[in-house]
Amino acid sequence: MPHIVWLLCILSFNPVKGQDITIGIKTQLKSEILNEDRTLLISVPESYENSAKTNYPVIYILDGETNFNYLSSVYHYLSREPFGILPAAILVGITNTDRTRDLTPTATAKEKEFSGKRQAGFKGSGGNEAFMNFMGNELFPFMEKNYRSNGFKVLVGHSFGGLTAINNLLTAPMFNAYIANDPSLWWDNELLIRKGENTQQDFKGIRLFLAQANNGRVRNVKDDEHEIAIGKFKALLEAGRLKDLKWKYAFYEEDDHGTVPLPGNNDGLRFIFAPYRWNVRNALKDPATIRQHFDQLSADMGYEFRPTQLFFKKLIEIATERSTPRVVEQIKTIQQHYYPQ
Repeated sequence: MPHIVWLLCILSFNPVKGQDITIGIKTQLKSEILNEDRTLLISVPESYENSAKTNYPVIYILDGETNFNYLSSVYHYLSREPFGILPAAILVGITNTDRTRDLTPTATAKEKEFSGKRQAGFKGSGGNEAFMNFMGNELFPFMEKNYRSNGFKVLVGHSFGGLTAINNLLTAPMFNAYIANDPSLWWDNELLIRKGENTQQDFKGIRLFLAQANNGRVRNVKDDEHEIAIGKFKALLEAGRLKDLKWKYAFYEEDDHGTVPLPGNNDGLRFIFAPYRWNVRNALKDPATIRQHFDQLSADMGYEFRPTQLFFKKLIEIATERSTPRVVEQIKTIQQHYYPQ
């Protein structure tokens, strides 16, 4: 009898009707280079529709099916206006069709241990060059055509995605900044370590955040090939082998390979956009600091960053309550400088 009551309760349950919460859109891009359709997950900032003259940085997220939902939510929270610590940005998640193919730089049939057995892995590997051609020659133009980008690009990758980030950095940088979470730098007998040791490139103006998980504690294995390879790459950074690169490294004691992207992306984005952070409350006392801040930010980042219309709308609302009419009028005058009527 209790089972019947329980079943009836389930059958009679009606979920509450409401309005959907939308964080972005899913769309398809046909790739001639890869000869397949690729699914993109795209999220624009709150200010996008009402700031038609504002262009935004674009953050490209590998393994989009895993990383897009949480990262877009976290990012939009940290960039909320006018007190956000990150600039408003467009986020693009690229979902996988053949992850091993797309995110590895060379073909290898090296055996690995899966589920306790030694077996050949990485079938079809080595397609990263074609994947990056897809990004540079199809995805970038698609975004430039359909969205307002200011040209500043960030690539976010984890594991093989982190391998892709480091490979592109060392081969032919297509991005202004990279986040590599626990990258698989052991790949192909530490191919990218050798490439880093021999590079003659100048990385001026490029930023890299390297995150490492505490895998040893979880796996109960110390100094395995994954940790050794990351340690070697970190040593290259410390020795200045990547000339003029702005970089930061972080080790996450409480995170393993599977969880490190969350804190790594959080800290990595804060590092990349560190020049954006300022005490916006100063603008309620001296509105001239708005132009000073965004001029300096643009100079530091090498691209134009401007306050959005939403930034001014919310700042004027706060100033109307807390400041003098003179300050409100000064803020409106600066708004006119960026958005003349």
